[in-house]
Amino acid sequence: MKIVSSSNDEWNTAVAQVEPPPPTLQISVGVIVTVAALIFVSTVVIGAPIELSMFIAMLFMMLVLLLRGYSVPRIQDFAFTAMKSVLELIIILITVGMLIGVWAQSGTIPYIITLGLDSIHPSFFYPIAILLCSITSLATGTSWGTMGSVGVALMAVGSGLGMPAAITAGAVVSGAYFGDKLSLLSDSTNLMAALTKTPIMEHIKYMMITTGPAYIATLVTFGLIGWFQPHNNGSEEAVAGIILGLESNFTLNWTVFLPAAVLLVMLFFRLPPYMAIFGGVLSGGVIAVAVQGATLNEVVTVISSGFNLTTGIEGIDSLVSGGGMLSMAGLAMLFLFAVGTSGLLQSGGFVDSLLEAFLRQANTRRKLMVLTSPLMIITVGLGAALSFAAVLLGTLLTPAYKKMGLQTKNLSRTMEDSGTTYDAFWPWGGGGVFAAGALGVATLDYMPFMFFAFFSTATGIIVALTQFKVATIPEEDLNDESTPGDAEEHSPRGEEAQEALIATESTRPSNPN
Repeated sequence: MKIVSSSNDEWNTAVAQVEPPPPTLQISVGVIVTVAALIFVSTVVIGAPIELSMFIAMLFMMLVLLLRGYSVPRIQDFAFTAMKSVLELIIILITVGMLIGVWAQSGTIPYIITLGLDSIHPSFFYPIAILLCSITSLATGTSWGTMGSVGVALMAVGSGLGMPAAITAGAVVSGAYFGDKLSLLSDSTNLMAALTKTPIMEHIKYMMITTGPAYIATLVTFGLIGWFQPHNNGSEEAVAGIILGLESNFTLNWTVFLPAAVLLVMLFFRLPPYMAIFGGVLSGGVIAVAVQGATLNEVVTVISSGFNLTTGIEGIDSLVSGGGMLSMAGLAMLFLFAVGTSGLLQSGGFVDSLLEAFLRQANTRRKLMVLTSPLMIITVGLGAALSFAAVLLGTLLTPAYKKMGLQTKNLSRTMEDSGTTYDAFWPWGGGGVFAAGALGVATLDYMPFMFFAFFSTATGIIVALTQFKVATIPEEDLNDESTPGDAEEHSPRGEEAQEALIATESTRPSNPN
C-alpha cells in the first residue's frame, strides 16, 4: 500500500489516506455486472428514464468506492473530472439541437427534402445516403458534424420516401464513420496512429485491408435492403404531395442552402465542431428572417424550444418539426452521468482488473488480435467514449503487440475496426447519445443496422485468424523498443515462440491520485 493525498483545491485541505488495494477479478466482474443489472432493472422492468437509471448507477459506484476506502473528495474528483472531459461534446450536442430547429425554420431542411424526393429513387436511397455521408466525413474529418448536417437532412428525405427511420439512421451512421475512420482530418484517425506510434499514412493504408471489404459489403447489404423493401408510402402521389406542401409553406430557392454551405466550409477549415455548427445556426437564423419572413423573437424561440410547423397535414408537419437546445437536455444528462460512472469504474481499478485478465489469456498472436476486437467494443461501452478506450487500450496493448512480434499498425487498425465504428453503438456513449439526438432515432433501434461496424469487426477477425497480410517485426529487431510502426512486413514466427513473448509483466496501472 502507498500513502496518497487528495489535491482537490476546493476542499482547501489535503486528505491523507491509505490507497485501497486493487480489486480482484471477481470483485470487478461483480461490480460491473451489478451496474448493468441496476440499469436494466430500473429502465426495462420499472420503466424509469434511462437518464435517471444512469444517475442511480453513478451514485451506486460512489457508494462502492466509499466502502472500499476512498474518501468522499477523491470519489467526487473521479466522477467530476471525467464529466469535465466531455463538456465540449455536450456543447456540440446542444448546438445540433439548435441547428435542427433553425434549419427547419429557415427552409434549409425543407429545400433539401424536396431536392431529395425529386431526384432519389427509394430503391437506391440507402447506398446514396452512405456515399453522401462518407464523402462529407472524409472531407471534414468529423462523423458528428456529418450526422448533424447531412444526416439530419437525409433522415427527413428518407421519411418523405417512406423509408424506415432506423434503417436510414444505420446507413447515415455507417457512412459517417467510414469517412471519419479514413480521413486525414479525423481526430480518431490521428489519435489511433499517435497512440501506437504508427505513421498516419501507413495507418490509413493498412486499414484498407479490412475497411475496403467491409465498406463494399455494407453498400451491397443496404442496396439489397432498399431494392427488396416495399415502398408503398413512397409512391409518386405521396412524394408529390409532400413537395407541394413544403413549397406552399416555405420560400425554397438556392439561398436557403447557404446555412448548410457555411457549416460545411467551417468544418472543412477545421474550426471546432460546436463553432461550425453554431455558425450554421446563426446563418440559418439570418435566412429565416430575410427569406422566410420570421421575426427575431421567433428565431430565438426556435433556437431554444424547436420549430413547430402546423399545416394540419401530419406527414408534412412531422418532417420538419423539432429541434431546439432544450430537446437535447435529456441526452446531455445521460452522457454526463454515463461518463461519471465510467470514470468511477476506471479510477477504482475495476476496468484495469479485467484488462489484466485479458492479457493473461491472449498468449498467441491470433488470440491477441482476435480478443482485441471484443475488448475494444466493450471498453468503448465501459468508458462511454471512444477516446477513453483508445487511450487505455492503446497504451496497454502496444507493448503486448510488440512482444508478440506484431507491428503496432495491427493494433491501430483493430482499434479503428472495433472502436471508431462502434462510437455510436452504446446508448449511453457519446456517439450513441449524439446520433440518437441528431437523427431522432433511439440507439437500440438503429443498432441492428450498423452494418459497417459489424463487417469491419468481422473482416478484422478473419485477418487475425488467417494472419493475412499481418505486419510483423523482423526477428532481429524484436527486442529493439525503437522499432518503427511502419517497418516492412516479414514472415511470422511460430506460435510456440510467441507464447513465450506474452506480456507476463502486464501490471495494471496504479490508481490515479
